[in-house]
Amino acid sequence: MANLSGLVLSGGGARTAFQVGVLKAISEWVSKSEIPFKVIVGTSAGSINAAYLAANADQFHRSVETMVNMWGNLKTKNVYYSDIISSNYPKTLFNLFNKIRLGLDQTNSILNELPLTKLLNDQSNFDRIQYCINKGFLKSLAITATNFQYSMSTTFVQSNDKTEWERVRRSGIYQKIKVKHLMASTAIPFLFSPVKISKQFYGDGSLRNFAPFSPAIRSGASNLIVIGTRSLKDPTIQNKKNISFGDIFSKILNTILFDSLDVDHERLLRINQTISSTENNTSGLKPIQSIIIRPTVDIQELVNDYTYECPSILKQLMRLIGSKNNGNDLKSYLLFEPGYLSALIDQGYKDAVSQKDEILEVMNNKKALE
Repeated sequence: MANLSGLVLSGGGARTAFQVGVLKAISEWVSKSEIPFKVIVGTSAGSINAAYLAANADQFHRSVETMVNMWGNLKTKNVYYSDIISSNYPKTLFNLFNKIRLGLDQTNSILNELPLTKLLNDQSNFDRIQYCINKGFLKSLAITATNFQYSMSTTFVQSNDKTEWERVRRSGIYQKIKVKHLMASTAIPFLFSPVKISKQFYGDGSLRNFAPFSPAIRSGASNLIVIGTRSLKDPTIQNKKNISFGDIFSKILNTILFDSLDVDHERLLRINQTISSTENNTSGLKPIQSIIIRPTVDIQELVNDYTYECPSILKQLMRLIGSKNNGNDLKSYLLFEPGYLSALIDQGYKDAVSQKDEILEVMNNKKALE
């Protein structure tokens, strides 16, 4: 079996800048210009990084440098706006209830992601994905979204193998990846509108993604580098007399963006152990090495240092939903501002460097070759 390294990028809104820092470190360890990952999988905001890497698989170092620059200079106004939220709180409430009363199209979301759509169209050449596949720089790109009609996880796969699969509540469909697939995968319910693809409505890929490793493995990856955005460090527990609507909304958002990486990693380790302990293995299965790189700091504490960057639209959103504790949980996902994003990139770089030996061992598939 050829050594095909897979890259799995989970979601997390603005937190996804952490992944760019990890990729920056990895780019310094490889000498070849082409990307060291032949299979790339992206979910939610991770789909944006995945697609950009895939479209530039023949120029890994340059693409990572561009991503560092793009994320480090990104601003909230380049990602979303709202025709509901106003600097005048009573007007915001009026706009919200008026939209609901009139039943206009925008009532299924508070924010409008049109700026992000424009940014992705300007920055990415999606036709290059197929070019990189045809030239052998990439084997496959997979983007996961949630099908609202059927309440199931759907992974859109672009490869020359035209890989497809059907499992309980999850499926893989061959399609050429375009900006609409990224917008579907990043459409957090209530905040952003669902996206229609082939007569079906899709939303954030994290919702039903119970097996985030599966698309990479089904696409032929023999080892997995997984970059998550959920902190290893548990957040500080606060004793409260009451819990606000904003607190509840933040927990719902955390649940929506729960990446299931640890659950799938544990499952993979069990399968590896079973394969290794089985004599005369006739299943054709082989152990798959994997490693998860996560932030070693509390992201909520990190974002608190950049409260001064919080734009008016995010302040008003936090006020609208009644966020307490400075709204750090919500801010960590929706604060797209240079200081905070650059800090996440730096943290990703540091955390990757601290695991350099382990990451390279998995990338080189050393244990499988022994």
